Amino acid sequence: MTLALASVFALCATVRPVSAQPKHSQVAGKQFFVGVDNSGDKFQAGEFFNDPAMEALGVDFISYKYRGPKGTIEEEAATLKTLLDRAEEKNLKIVFNVESGNWRLEMLSTDGRNWVKQPGDLHQFRFPAEVLKSIQQSPAFWGTLYDELEHSQITRNLTIALRNPGVERVSLAETTGMDFKLADEAVFKGAKSLVDYHRGFGNGKVLTEHVWPVLFHNFARAGMTPAYKQMKENWSNVWAACAMGACLQYNQELWACLDFWNHNTYPGHSAEELQGNLLFAYWAGADKAYVENVGSLYSLDENQNVKLGERGEVFRTFVKEYIPSNPRPYSFRDFEPQIAIIRFDDTAWGQGKDVFCSVEESGQTIDLYWKDWLFGAYDLNTSPESEEWMKAWHTITHGMVKKESLSWNAGNYYKGMPHRSFAPANSPIVFDDSVTKEHLKSVKLAFLCGRFMSKHTLADINELVKKKGLVVVTSARFAPKKLLAAYTGGTNEFSDGKGKWIITDDMAGDELKKLVKPFIGKNDEIVYNFSGSREVTMRISPDGDGLEIIKTNF
Repeated sequence: MTLALASVFALCATVRPVSAQPKHSQVAGKQFFVGVDNSGDKFQAGEFFNDPAMEALGVDFISYKYRGPKGTIEEEAATLKTLLDRAEEKNLKIVFNVESGNWRLEMLSTDGRNWVKQPGDLHQFRFPAEVLKSIQQSPAFWGTLYDELEHSQITRNLTIALRNPGVERVSLAETTGMDFKLADEAVFKGAKSLVDYHRGFGNGKVLTEHVWPVLFHNFARAGMTPAYKQMKENWSNVWAACAMGACLQYNQELWACLDFWNHNTYPGHSAEELQGNLLFAYWAGADKAYVENVGSLYSLDENQNVKLGERGEVFRTFVKEYIPSNPRPYSFRDFEPQIAIIRFDDTAWGQGKDVFCSVEESGQTIDLYWKDWLFGAYDLNTSPESEEWMKAWHTITHGMVKKESLSWNAGNYYKGMPHRSFAPANSPIVFDDSVTKEHLKSVKLAFLCGRFMSKHTLADINELVKKKGLVVVTSARFAPKKLLAAYTGGTNEFSDGKGKWIITDDMAGDELKKLVKPFIGKNDEIVYNFSGSREVTMRISPDGDGLEIIKTNF
């Protein structure tokens, strides 16, 4: 670990002097837990994890990749119970990551049960009831993590199709032939069915780890706990804003996965970027954060002793030194967003005709095309309404996020732009089209996007404009009828009580950018406001991967 890295945690949490700073009491009890994905772990035969490595890193929990049954259902239940017993002995918690089911056309136990084939020709992993009954009894069991569940729905399990051409199976609901609202409801019901199945055997969480910044709200409404991805091919704070909005709206915990994969490169992110992302997850208020995966953090020397690498030292320093020295007296539940993007989530993130990324696979370059199958339906496609929220992100991030797509997986749009974890933004959040005014009290600027907006949401927003001074950016679709007679196209601003409506036909247009400039902050900072007048400013490094933390009113 370089001197710069070793010292940065001490430097990046400065407190800005503020006269008459109010004193805030520390939140009682541990409120931030740190873990690792166990891929790449090195342990002896008969063991399940390398306990000295977990101790050296200081982890609280393990996201444990379940690779599939090797025996009968009864034998698998016994094996997983033993694993959980070992974890309990070491004061560790376990979340079972069942991503392997996404890659396997069949997953059979030796007694012939297929763990991934479900009624309705759905491809979805489920632990058999006998296994869930066993593991749910352990105090070390925290839940089951459905890694990339939204990905397997909207791409119709692309990971299986790559190995089995012509096989295109959704994970939660067959939506082809439905309209958008019916498709949204079908996916919700599929997610809720999965949650209800698990809850029939105990209280373990059902978590979802998202490749794309979609379906957070749908899944949270169904009772799932979102785990948004940082790093990977993502804008960490864009994904966080989507997940935070879902968690606030639907009262879920907020988890963050710091994913070292970058397309097919592993590890595809540096120690410095890990450091920035650990800081972000912590100060943005996540409940739990874990790194994917532990294989990038340590190795074994010739005597089989744990040797932390540069990334491992960053992780250890953060967990064992930085967190104890920098207590966080809030969580994301105390967040007071300033900018809200409100939309019907039709699962558009920037996919479409000729949208692809290039990856190396078995020594060859393969172009992965992201089909325009919204909700996983062959006949539901992206529209200008779908794309409004991407343009809103482009505007509020000073043009940093591409207006055509939110992900570096859209290689034709992000070609030539090195990956950056962070885009400048002033306390942003994303809510769905049924959000109520209780979640919008602190919002100063709101964008109304997408195909639909509920009547009660529009009524609440109208009230906030008139009485609280909210400024709303919208297309003509959601604008008050009394203003439309004077709207002749382009971008026009209308006063309404204490607030304003900005009606526009281009949410990434230059005229709109001028009008909202007072709200969007500086072009090298992420700002988060929390109750008690606390403010966390995250100053972004020139390469977009590092953060300097400045705290006000702490």
